[in-house]
Amino acid sequence: MKIYHYSIVLSFVTLWLNSYIPSQGLYLLGLFLILSFGIIHGANDIVIIPNAHKSLKNKPLIKLIGIYLTVVLCFALFFTFFPSIAIILFILFSAYHFGEQHWHNIIQEGSKIPKFIFEFCYGCLIFGLIFMFHQTEVEKIITDITKVPITLDFLQYLLLGIGIILIALGFYFFKTTTHFKTQLAEQILYLLVLTIIFRVSDLIWAFSIYFVLWHSIPSLNDQIHFIYGEVNKSNILKYLKKAFWYWVISIIGLVVFYLLFKDTRIFEALLFSFLAAITFPHVFVINKMFKQSSS
Repeated sequence: MKIYHYSIVLSFVTLWLNSYIPSQGLYLLGLFLILSFGIIHGANDIVIIPNAHKSLKNKPLIKLIGIYLTVVLCFALFFTFFPSIAIILFILFSAYHFGEQHWHNIIQEGSKIPKFIFEFCYGCLIFGLIFMFHQTEVEKIITDITKVPITLDFLQYLLLGIGIILIALGFYFFKTTTHFKTQLAEQILYLLVLTIIFRVSDLIWAFSIYFVLWHSIPSLNDQIHFIYGEVNKSNILKYLKKAFWYWVISIIGLVVFYLLFKDTRIFEALLFSFLAAITFPHVFVINKMFKQSSS
């Protein structure tokens, strides 16, 4: 996809920034990118829902917002009371979401089960690489959230298993999917670039680069195409106008959340729970959007 050509060019720019900006500056810039592009790419879920779910097409906007916020609240409560289970589900859901976003336009033929496994394993590979290169930091974050000491020494073996599955399914799609065959060399290059970025960058900076350049921006491209039928300057502005107020409300919510809980011991866990809760319904909405686009 052409959109990923921009991603790889901008990725090399981030590697250059990594050499000239101090770690604290990259941390703040990474957070800014996540809270801007990251939240905006999910801000128009309410607009996508009626188009992706025919049964909800004629529902009043206020009712759709109510349903969406109820789902977010339920996941937030689940994350608060069952953090160990919730963080595992969050990683698994997000892994599939990342893989689906990256490969849905490339693998459009053949059985759904191999496609699902391949996309899921690709997302797990992305998470696994980030976690492996920042193992100590990730272990601390997970321990702070779950209150259960955890070690990720098994990651290398997990990545080996995931790699074997991806290679095996890669051979399958190479023989059965024309577009996959033509894209394979390019995708391997992308993965090598991401691996280098994850290795040399701090945790937040590495995640923000992938999340914004390789996930959020391609997702914005797909969403605009789904809602308006074409990606151009006019439709991009329309999308951003609709997303703006949802984004502002989300940012205000996060600021209020910070002011209320910044001095508590559980602030980081609650903040992560809030962000994860937004992710869960977004994964379902985008999955339905892709299914609707395919049909």
